[in-house]
Amino acid sequence: MKVVIVGGTGFVGQGILQVLVKDKTLELYSLSRSGKRLHSIAGVTYQRVDLKQAGAWQVLLKEADWVIDCVGILWPDRKKQLNYQNASIKPAKKIITTIKESKTKFLFISANAGFSAYIKAKRTVEKYARQVLGKRAYVVYPGLIYDRTKKSTYYLGKILHVITFLPGLKKYRPVKRKILVQAIEKILQGKASEFEMLRK
Repeated sequence: MKVVIVGGTGFVGQGILQVLVKDKTLELYSLSRSGKRLHSIAGVTYQRVDLKQAGAWQVLLKEADWVIDCVGILWPDRKKQLNYQNASIKPAKKIITTIKESKTKFLFISANAGFSAYIKAKRTVEKYARQVLGKRAYVVYPGLIYDRTKKSTYYLGKILHVITFLPGLKKYRPVKRKILVQAIEKILQGKASEFEMLRK
């Protein structure tokens, strides 16, 4: 089975690849603006791509069994001219449009909670994916994703685990990156995942 992670060098993308690479029946690809990095994972084919430009990456997506979209930003960055439209919505729509006429399945990493502009961008992609791909579009709804390798979210995740019983905080539902990735692995295997059904 051929699986392409778009945004494979990011926090979530790396976590997915670290788990999936253990399955030797999978052919794994990472597409990103940076391409291969110093700590890249053996067994994964890394490609540097610009989704704004046509290229061989489009053929790869059409031939894949699964494309997992891990592209996006948590916060806009004026200095880098990154906003939700050009860094999250447009790349996702480009991926979805590319695989429209193929049999490729699409898995989108959404969110269960967050500030309004961030969630609005996520819902925009979800809606477009379902309109264009129908049942080939899959969405997971994690809360705050955390792992020891990313200190900025690790301690916040640990704190939220303790206080999510408080009114209004339950929806943030922190999840270890490893647990989310195991759920994604189930989806690729055709099994149901609790994260597909946790939007509240």
